Amino acid sequence: MFNRISRSIYHIEVILSQIILTLIVILVFFAAAARSMGYPIIWSVEIAKIFFMIVCFLCIDLTLKKNKHIGITYFIEKLNEKAQNIFQLLVLILMLVFTIFSITKGVELIHVYKFRMFNATGIPYRYIMPVIPLSMFLMSITIIAHMETCIKKLGNYKSNKEKAEV
Repeated sequence: MFNRISRSIYHIEVILSQIILTLIVILVFFAAAARSMGYPIIWSVEIAKIFFMIVCFLCIDLTLKKNKHIGITYFIEKLNEKAQNIFQLLVLILMLVFTIFSITKGVELIHVYKFRMFNATGIPYRYIMPVIPLSMFLMSITIIAHMETCIKKLGNYKSNKEKAEV
């Protein structure tokens, strides 16, 4: 179930990330061109930073979906497949605890920065900060989907072992 939800979210994240990256490139290009002509766009850097923050947090989940996040595999590869899945499940549980913790801290940040604004644009931080708990929520869905896959693999080991005994 979570694998299907995660795949659906993936397509939205990819399209949104591509749009935001395109906007960053266009914004930075026009800001540089305007600055070179003597008409700097003061708010462009701030908007580019906001877009960059959003795309970074979106891409954290995209990286996790593809299993391209940082990992130390040297010792894990020495284990048998069942032990690798058990270890992977334990790591995923720790990651889920971290994302849940980050969601709560992200919500606190929204309240802490509710009156703070970006200098050049006047955009309140409270409109941008929800990207943190949102990305952690999306990561939680991805982690649960990975956990679902690990549990299915572990269930297959048990059923294969039972078949071998018969």
